[in-house]
Amino acid sequence: MTNKIFRFRILFLLVAGTLSWHQANSQNGSTSPYSRYGIGDIISEGFTDQAGMGGLGAALASPFNINFTNPASYIADSIVLFEVGARGEVRELERNGATTTLNSSSFSYLSLAFPIVKGKVAVAFGVLPISTVGYNIVVNDNNVPDIGTVRYKYEGDGGYNKFFLGTGVRLSKRLTAGLNVSYLFGTIDNVKSVEFPFASNYFNSRYINAVTANGFNFDYGLMYEKPIKHGLMFRAGFTGSLSTKVNASNSQYYYNYSISPFGGEIVKDSVFNASEEKGKIQLPQYWRGGITIEKPNKWVVGTDFIYNNWKQFESFNSHDSLKNSYSAIIGGQRMAEHFDYRMGFRYTNSYLNLKDTRLDDYAFTLGIGIKKLFAKRAPSTINVAFEFGQRGTLENGLIKEQYVKFHLGFTLSDIWFIQPKYD
Repeated sequence: MTNKIFRFRILFLLVAGTLSWHQANSQNGSTSPYSRYGIGDIISEGFTDQAGMGGLGAALASPFNINFTNPASYIADSIVLFEVGARGEVRELERNGATTTLNSSSFSYLSLAFPIVKGKVAVAFGVLPISTVGYNIVVNDNNVPDIGTVRYKYEGDGGYNKFFLGTGVRLSKRLTAGLNVSYLFGTIDNVKSVEFPFASNYFNSRYINAVTANGFNFDYGLMYEKPIKHGLMFRAGFTGSLSTKVNASNSQYYYNYSISPFGGEIVKDSVFNASEEKGKIQLPQYWRGGITIEKPNKWVVGTDFIYNNWKQFESFNSHDSLKNSYSAIIGGQRMAEHFDYRMGFRYTNSYLNLKDTRLDDYAFTLGIGIKKLFAKRAPSTINVAFEFGQRGTLENGLIKEQYVKFHLGFTLSDIWFIQPKYD
């Protein structure tokens, strides 16, 4: 395969994958009833290699992987990198002694990064999820006077994504800076249905609330590195974004229906169809700081701390009961000739506070990178990561979730912008 064909295939994959993004993400990435709050389940930043290290990223810089988490790291990308990934999860829900197991899968990310001036200026762009919504809750009230059973169904799907364009520049020998400009887009549908399964004199009713958001936000990053004793490299990184308001529209639709004896629904009438309401969604201020210590081409260990000011969140001038959240991460990687071995731990004090109970989320992570896929070419890798975690509690009638998340990523690389002597 010539260099030109290889480059064309990378660009084709990026374009084709971006065009199919909406269709691929029709598969919900979440199966959690907790995703009905806020903007849904927040997707941890970072690609598959970082997922294996607990999500480490503030001070992580590698010439073989794209680190979207801190755009100052793009300077480390000395060759062209193309990354694509997918994710899935199996989640067990427990409440009042009853358990349910659910699973889902979805496309995860696409990204391309390359140097403009090697070691001085680099760029990256791609598309990835911000949040995901996917729940289906059924509550039966069996003792309604003159009716009997009334069934309440709560369903949700969708989520928000973003397309980003970023650049990293070297400010000095030890200091780099970066900026990502992102365009946020997506829709979240929340549906409430009231059904009368054993009463023929009542029509079922359904209320659909769809919130679509689109707009720009910016995040910045700084990274400082310094060689220390015994051939080690110390890095400190900081990244964050200001609170941002994006455009939003809210469509509401209400109708009556009955259940056909042959299956499916029969719409009876449209009771209320609201005109589209325009408004704003205010996203929270965010920052992340971390350090790593690396033995180049041997190993790296580090830690991150993340803070999100979710009390700033506002949707159509309405505040939600969200709390400020923080996460602590510790992780590392051992690099060998053909494999990279990764491990990490993440603790999150989430933005959910239900029935005066704060919900914690913690996970232990493992990952592996399989390298040197193509002989006589720049290094390319298959990355695999697992997260074994738990969120929630059985206290106060809440739901405890235990989950296994699976991440699969491919990193392809090549050398561009250099005229080869032989092709």
